[in-house]
Amino acid sequence: MKIPGFPVLWFPPLTFYKEGGEIDYDRMSVQLKKIRPFCKGVLVPGSTGDGWVLGREKSEDLVRFFLKSEGFDRFDIMIGALMPTADETLASVRRWCGILREVSGKAADKEAMEALGVKAFVFCVPAGIESPQRQKQEMGQILKTGLPMAFYQLPLVTGVTVAPEVVAELAGTYPNLIAAKDSGGKDEMAESGILKDRLMLLRGAEGDPTEMLLGSEPVYDGLLLSTVNCFAEKYCGMLEGKLEYRDFGAVIEGAFAAVQTPVSNAFSDAVRAICHVQEYGDAAPEIPCYCYNGETLPVDLIKKVRELMK
Repeated sequence: MKIPGFPVLWFPPLTFYKEGGEIDYDRMSVQLKKIRPFCKGVLVPGSTGDGWVLGREKSEDLVRFFLKSEGFDRFDIMIGALMPTADETLASVRRWCGILREVSGKAADKEAMEALGVKAFVFCVPAGIESPQRQKQEMGQILKTGLPMAFYQLPLVTGVTVAPEVVAELAGTYPNLIAAKDSGGKDEMAESGILKDRLMLLRGAEGDPTEMLLGSEPVYDGLLLSTVNCFAEKYCGMLEGKLEYRDFGAVIEGAFAAVQTPVSNAFSDAVRAICHVQEYGDAAPEIPCYCYNGETLPVDLIKKVRELMK
């Protein structure tokens, strides 16, 4: 279900760093200006942007950077509240709302969201909860805020999967649940068919999305994936039917496979390596590529990505 004014292409923006791990906002602005003509939506903080390891202060600084959009055109925003329990998720949403009110000057949370282009808060099922009834109860506590929400199916982090029937029941009870992203690898929510007219369904980086998005019977409404950081124009062309995924998909798959021991996480490291090679070309292996903890990407990874991109 497409939503008017809700972008069909989203990405968790890569966070760039200087030596020592300080965030390089100037470099980020340059990169975002390249992406913005082709993609209008960001999820921040997200896993590709090191949202789970940056710590509270840097994560808040990163969100403020996007809210103020200084040096680049404003994006539509979804804000991650990807916490392991319902209580922590609600505390995260309250904290983000305080920042939205402060930046916007609005007194009400929804007014602040609208003024700043924040479309939804993104949440996961509380970690480790397998009972469908408990999943509904815990997720219901989050949705009772009444604020626009997007559900993120992320079993690699939560350790559990939420059945499409549970998501459908929650969507029927809470109209503020407006979207869902499935990174479960099986496309269960979309292929069930029961969410098609209830939620905007976004697919991640689980291979070629063409048939599920643009085929004769599409089951997804859009994409939310990390590789938009390096291939925004190509994804835009794919969505417009002007380009095929295979024209750039081999680089993506090869880069993910080349990550052996992640410095941050596999998605972040692969995307960072591709962006680094795009920026510096043949010289990329000789130029340090800094990560959140002050470490650099392995030179072997950068060399492998450079070869993939020739």
